[in-house]
Amino acid sequence: MGSSRTLLAVACLSLPAFADSKGPPSMQKVVTKSATFVLYAPKGWDVVEGQQPGFRTVTVSAPGGTAEAALFHGTSPTGNDVPALTRRFAGGIAAHFPDFTITASRVSPDRRRVVFDARFTHPRLGRREMRAWVSGGAERTFLWESVEAGEGRLAAERRLLLTVLSNVRVLRGAYDGGAPAPLLVPLVPYRLAEGSASFEIPRDFRVKELGRGHFVAADPTGLHSFAVADANFLSPRMGVHPAGTIVSPYLEPHRALPFLMSVTGLAPDMRADRVFPRKDLADAMARVHTSGPVSIEEFLHSSTVKGRPCRGYTFGISFGSRLDTNWNFTHLSVGAPAEEFDRLLPTFVEMLSSYRVTDAWAKQYVANGLARLRQLQQETARIVTRNAQEIHAMMQAAYDERQKSQDYIDYQRTSYIRGTSDWISSVEGGAVYHSDSWGTKNLTTGERWDGQPYNAVNFDGASPKHDESLTRIDSRELYEKTFR
Repeated sequence: MGSSRTLLAVACLSLPAFADSKGPPSMQKVVTKSATFVLYAPKGWDVVEGQQPGFRTVTVSAPGGTAEAALFHGTSPTGNDVPALTRRFAGGIAAHFPDFTITASRVSPDRRRVVFDARFTHPRLGRREMRAWVSGGAERTFLWESVEAGEGRLAAERRLLLTVLSNVRVLRGAYDGGAPAPLLVPLVPYRLAEGSASFEIPRDFRVKELGRGHFVAADPTGLHSFAVADANFLSPRMGVHPAGTIVSPYLEPHRALPFLMSVTGLAPDMRADRVFPRKDLADAMARVHTSGPVSIEEFLHSSTVKGRPCRGYTFGISFGSRLDTNWNFTHLSVGAPAEEFDRLLPTFVEMLSSYRVTDAWAKQYVANGLARLRQLQQETARIVTRNAQEIHAMMQAAYDERQKSQDYIDYQRTSYIRGTSDWISSVEGGAVYHSDSWGTKNLTTGERWDGQPYNAVNFDGASPKHDESLTRIDSRELYEKTFR
C-alpha cells in the first residue's frame, strides 16, 4: 500500500463522560452514502458528505446548526506546505464570510501542523467561533479538522464535537475516485479431513492439509492463496543442522515469513512493505507464554510468484525459547496478484471470517488477524458494512466493551496454553472444579483428585463427588457469571 493512501483514523475506545447533567447523547454508527467515511454521531444530527477537487469532506451538524464538526481529507494543492494550505482554506472561508477573522494561530516547529481560532458571522446562524487543525501527511496528503458553534458556546460544545471527530474513519480511496469496485468471489465450504477446522474458499481452490487446523489453499495458478500454518526453527547455537530442519536465530514475524519463503524457494524475493506491531497482544500473550519471547505483528508484503508480482497480508506470531534452542512461527496469510489484491479484500475477509476451529484460543487468534484485514477492506471497498458476528464484534467492542471482552479472551488464552479447564457443579450450588495437567480440584472445598481420569486431558465433567455431569465454562456468559 502506498503511503499516500494510508488510512487516517483515530479510534475512540470509550466515549467520555460529559458535564451536561443529562448525560452523553445516544450515539449511532453512520456509513456515508459512498462509503468514504464511517463514524459515530449523536442521534438526530445531520451527516453530509461532499467532494471537492482532490479531496472529500464530511460535516456533522447538530439540529438547527447550533454546533458542527467537519473533516476534510485529500491531496494538498500546496504540496507539503501546510501553512500555505491553511491560508488557502482560510481565504476560502473569508470569501463566504467577509468578517472572518483569525484570533490566534500556532505552527509546529516542523511546520507540518497548524491550529487556529477564528470568529465570523453566519447570515442565518449569527456570530460563530471555531477552531481548526490542519496537518500534512506523506506524499502531499492532508487532514483538516474543525469544530464550530455559536459565539460563547464553543467551549461547552467542544468535548462532544471532538468526540465526533475522534470517531471518524477515512476509508482508503477517499480521494481516489478511480479505484475499482471490490470483487466478491462465490465461496464453497471445506472441512479438513481430521476435523480440526472448517472454512470457505473459492470453488477452484485446492487444499493441502497440514493437520492441527493448518492448511495451504490455492487456485490452479498458485497465485491466489489462503493459509494457516506454522514452522519450527532450530537455533544456530545448537551447532547442528539435521536434514529437513531450518536453522535460524529468532526472528520477528515480518522477517520470519520472508526468510521461510526464501529457504523453501517459494518466494525468494518476498519483502515486508508495511509492518503493524501488535504489542498489546504480545504483552497479553507474554503473561502466559513464559518460556520465551513473543512477537506479534501484522504486515503487508510483496513477492514474485511464477514471474508475476504478488501482494499479501499476514498476521504472525513468533514464539521464542529462553534457552535459545528452538522457536516457532505461526501465521495466517492471504495473497493474490498485485493488481487484484485490493479488489479481493472483501473476498479475503469472507474466507477468513468463515474459518472455524474447535480451539477457543485459535478462534481468537484468527479474529485478531481479521481486524487489520477488515481495516484494509474498509480502505478500498465502497460498501463496508456487513452482519457477520466476528466483524461486528471487532468494531463494536472497541467502542462499547473492549475491556470486558479482553478479560474473557485472556481467560480463554490462559486456559488453552496452560491446558486447564473449569467446570460448574449445580448440585453444589455453583462450586467450581478446576482441572489441570495433574488432576481436578474443588475450588470451594479444596478437595483434589489426581491422575486419570481427573487430569485436564481425560476429565469429561463427571463429578468425582456426586452423580452429576458438571457444566464446562466455555462461554463468556458462564465466565462472567462465575468469575466477575
